[in-house]
Amino acid sequence: MKRLFVGVAAAFVLMTGQAAAEGLAPPSRIAAPGPIGPNWNGFYVGAGIGAGAAVHDYTLDCYYCGRAYGWSDNGGGEGVFGTITVGFDRVIRSGWVAGAFADYDFGSTISTEVGPHSVDHDHSWSIGGRLGFLVNPSTLLYGTAGYTQAEFEFSGATSKTFDGYFVGAGIETFLRQNWTLKLEYRFSQFDEQSIDSWYKCDEFDEASMHTARLVLSYRFGHRAEGGSIKD
Repeated sequence: MKRLFVGVAAAFVLMTGQAAAEGLAPPSRIAAPGPIGPNWNGFYVGAGIGAGAAVHDYTLDCYYCGRAYGWSDNGGGEGVFGTITVGFDRVIRSGWVAGAFADYDFGSTISTEVGPHSVDHDHSWSIGGRLGFLVNPSTLLYGTAGYTQAEFEFSGATSKTFDGYFVGAGIETFLRQNWTLKLEYRFSQFDEQSIDSWYKCDEFDEASMHTARLVLSYRFGHRAEGGSIKD
């Protein structure tokens, strides 16, 4: 009886072991476990706050009685603004991330007194790219550059659109799955713009801005990177 029990038990073990083996993928189809970490690939949207300073170089050129007259002034002002952004990132090689984005700054309180005008920054938008290096799997250091356009209002009456470029740098880190927080600095330089013309006089302004922004972003389709089943 004892030998029969041992024999039946052994046969059961062999049968269940064979069935389990048949239900498993071949060893060659199972990838070795990989490191688990954030996935920087994909689209994201974000919102945040910013603070900045605008600098204006004002020039008045007049021509009377065959002679030219000129006057120049400069001034700066500070304030805060809200910002929203949308973008896409891609890991282009191990440790390196490249991306493209667009953002919009609104609700600005940045105001400046220059020449005869009070100048208010109304809003601006930018489109650009960035390239960064992962100092660890969760944290990206990057540089950024692109095109920007800003709307400034002069003396509460005349609004002018300024075209320019920006350069900057930032750091972004994962707080938890799908959520990142970034801190970024930008310098924006705008082309000189004609403000007004009156009785043989022309007004011009050239603007630049320094801004810092803190943005919380949500990344779509995020999953931890690790081992997987190979085809």
